[in-house]
Amino acid sequence: MILKKIMHFFCGRSLEKEAAKTNDLIRKVEQHEKAAVERLKAQAHDYRAQVDAYKKKRDAELKELIAFMNKQQGLAEAYVPHLGDFQDKIFVCFDSWLDTVVAEQKSQLLSERISTKYYMLDFITALRMELNKLIQRNERNEWRNIIKERPILVSSAFIERTVRQVNSNQKSNSESIRHDLRRLKSYAMTLQTEIKELRHEFDLKTLASRELIEKHKIHKAALKDKYRKCSKLFGDIKDSFSDHFGSAATGSGLADSWIAAIEPPITLPKLFLMHKRTADTQREFQDRFNDLNNNFQNIRFRIEANRRRGDFSTLNKDKATRDRLFLERKKVGERWREISTARKNLYERGNELKEMLGKLDSLQPDESIRRAVQIFDMGKDFDVHRAIGISTREERRKYYELKKQNK
Repeated sequence: MILKKIMHFFCGRSLEKEAAKTNDLIRKVEQHEKAAVERLKAQAHDYRAQVDAYKKKRDAELKELIAFMNKQQGLAEAYVPHLGDFQDKIFVCFDSWLDTVVAEQKSQLLSERISTKYYMLDFITALRMELNKLIQRNERNEWRNIIKERPILVSSAFIERTVRQVNSNQKSNSESIRHDLRRLKSYAMTLQTEIKELRHEFDLKTLASRELIEKHKIHKAALKDKYRKCSKLFGDIKDSFSDHFGSAATGSGLADSWIAAIEPPITLPKLFLMHKRTADTQREFQDRFNDLNNNFQNIRFRIEANRRRGDFSTLNKDKATRDRLFLERKKVGERWREISTARKNLYERGNELKEMLGKLDSLQPDESIRRAVQIFDMGKDFDVHRAIGISTREERRKYYELKKQNK
């Protein structure tokens, strides 16, 4: 009985300890669960706050983007009528230029005809002079003088008949020459009349051509003025796009600081120019990193070599130098990588902007000029500026480069 009480006592105490231990674990689990729930609530609250902040930021960005696109739409709506008018003026200018070309060719043909008539008239004049010389020789008289000075001592029917025939032929030749002279004179007068009529027609054509040229000059001036206006409006649209999307965050603080240092508006040439300017900085830090790395490797190899030889006389100094070079190399390397990443982001931003602006190329006035030239199929050697008074930026660049080479 006593033994049972003792066993019951110890068993009860064990159960109480186990129960207390179990209750303690339950409390800890509950506390841990409560803490986890609190952390989850706090995390959920933090997520909600981040979502709200992101939503507000995104809404602000969307609002800003919508305002920007509305502005661009306004610029585009103002630009499109000018572009349409510019395209119309291109064809009007081409039409007036073709009129001047046709008139010029007609005048050239008339000039060639007049020159041909003058050549024929000069030839007839020279021929008449030669024929007159033949008549002036008076070959008949010369024959008579010969007969008189050297009389024929032998007379016969044949000789007399021959003399008569020579005299008759000589008279016939003279009459034929005079007849040819009369014909040539008549033809020369006809040519002079034709030349007079052709010159009058040429003067009229020249006057009409000058009027067409003056009319074409007016069309070229109007087209040039419209081209300048369209170029400015299109440039404003491109600059607005470039500045808006080019100045957006790149993910690199350094690249963003470089972009912020560019004088507005942010344009594609300015981005690539900044990328080019930062190349020396990247190269400088790369060279510094390579030099520090070489010095670090040299001091590390020297420490290992001294340890193998058992020479510890400069160990502390060498280790201090090694640690200093390690930190300097790390710092310069981080800066070098930061610059490299920033330049990469800057270059990618330029390419993104270039691709985006490329979608607007069909709206630029130069494209309208190129398409008009293709329609008329003028060929590569066609002088656009001579025809319509303007040329594309590409053609102007080629012209100045060729002019520079010929200096």
